Amino acid sequence: MGVLDDVFDKVASSTNRLLGRQPAVTADALPFPGLTAKGVQGATLGAHVYVEAPPEFEASSLQVCGFWPFSVGASTPLVGAVLGKHFYSGGPVLGDPMTAFKRGIISAPSAFMLALNGRGKSSLVARMLLGISDGGDLPMILGDLKPDYVGFNKEIGGFEFSLGRGMGGINVLDAGPWAEHLSRLDPARREGIDELEYARLSKRYKEVVGRVHGRRLNALRGLVEMVLREELTEKRSEVTVLSVAVEIAATEAAKRGEQPLPSDVLRIITERHPRVRENILPATDDDYDKLTSNLRTGLNGLGPHGPFGDVFCRQTTEQVPIDRALCFDVSSIPSTDAQLRAAAQLACWSYGQSVSECAKILSEEGLEPERHHFMVMDELWQILEAWDGSVYRINAITRLNRTEGLGQIMITHSMKDLELSTPERTKIARGFVERSSMLFLGGLARNEMPDLLSIRPFSKKEQDLLVAWSAEGSTNPVTGKPSPPPGRGKFLMKTGDMPGVPFTTGRQLTPREKQIHDTNAAWAAAIGAHGDN
Repeated sequence: MGVLDDVFDKVASSTNRLLGRQPAVTADALPFPGLTAKGVQGATLGAHVYVEAPPEFEASSLQVCGFWPFSVGASTPLVGAVLGKHFYSGGPVLGDPMTAFKRGIISAPSAFMLALNGRGKSSLVARMLLGISDGGDLPMILGDLKPDYVGFNKEIGGFEFSLGRGMGGINVLDAGPWAEHLSRLDPARREGIDELEYARLSKRYKEVVGRVHGRRLNALRGLVEMVLREELTEKRSEVTVLSVAVEIAATEAAKRGEQPLPSDVLRIITERHPRVRENILPATDDDYDKLTSNLRTGLNGLGPHGPFGDVFCRQTTEQVPIDRALCFDVSSIPSTDAQLRAAAQLACWSYGQSVSECAKILSEEGLEPERHHFMVMDELWQILEAWDGSVYRINAITRLNRTEGLGQIMITHSMKDLELSTPERTKIARGFVERSSMLFLGGLARNEMPDLLSIRPFSKKEQDLLVAWSAEGSTNPVTGKPSPPPGRGKFLMKTGDMPGVPFTTGRQLTPREKQIHDTNAAWAAAIGAHGDN
């Protein structure tokens, strides 16, 4: 058939020429010298030494059903803070816990961030906070250790509270904003209200008083346990004694128009106050002293000559507002003073929660406009390393944040930071990750993967990305120029069990971001001498 076809084509061509019907010669019919399957051979003619892979396209699960689940997420809803560009497609990636919760995308306004040092965690958080702030919510940086966020807080008009030895101090028994606003809920100060409203307000007032007492007890107990480096136990009635003494101290201080101090609690216990005695029923004074000896030692350690100096033994030095962003700057506390840094974090977290709670309840009573706060709990590893029993106090502070109208993000370097001295404590710490509706993950070591997989599903592609981003920087052997770590500014945003969305915030901060947030400010001269990496 091939020979006959050739003969027919030649006859047809001759006939067309004789009849004047020969079609015009096209460019396709002309030979092209040097044309190969890999391009045109010859100098400057663009031949490829290899055949490029075919282009890849994205599609919905409906269009390519049977290939689900995807190895990584393809896109995110265009709601929330602008975080960066999709790692593969270059499309915009948006998201933050507050906006996602308000839109019903996640069940709680909570997030957890994990990444090695120098991968851009705080830069990403600062970018997220800009979006959250623009959405009308109030960021609270509760214990800025480096500082990373002071410039950002100043830029958005936030309130700054500097904490440290010889500087500002926090009285952990301070009622916080309730010291100023509690009287607004007192029904005895309201005029022209009926009996039902009076009864309702009375109940609400007592509820708030109970909340203040619980927070005072939780914070003071946490600091005492840090001093003693052991948990208070009911075998010696220590928690009962502390609770009764705090209540008595608060009542006495209120008559003086002040807030109770830890020294007041120590005095009440030392003097064997009748109400304290009747709650533990000691047979003799010696029995009482034996039962309270350990507790009195811990409270005494909170004095000006204890391990925390004057930071927690005096009245709070600043009155914190409920209608502004807030940053507790504790960067004056050196990294060598790990115990004080951890105690300052705990005190700041407890105080910050009282700010949010006060704003919420006053709003519910129609006394203030509705406000929501977003709590940044950075360097979680420091407080757990200083005294891992603090995990109980952190759990008490954060467990009900959603119902209190408070969002949060916890930040640390590794899942190993959550491996504590006992299985019970480790379980509670890992629960911080499990309860977080959003995860932001940067470069992590390969041995982190089993711990992550025990909490959420991760595809092999997701795991490989996180491990690849954990590599350190290098120097180009040809140019001699340094290259930053490949994972700097690269993160995987994971919501629930869905495939994570990989994105990059960009190699460099924008000039405006660098102005308000530069974590390498202490190295500015040295880095500048070697060029801008």
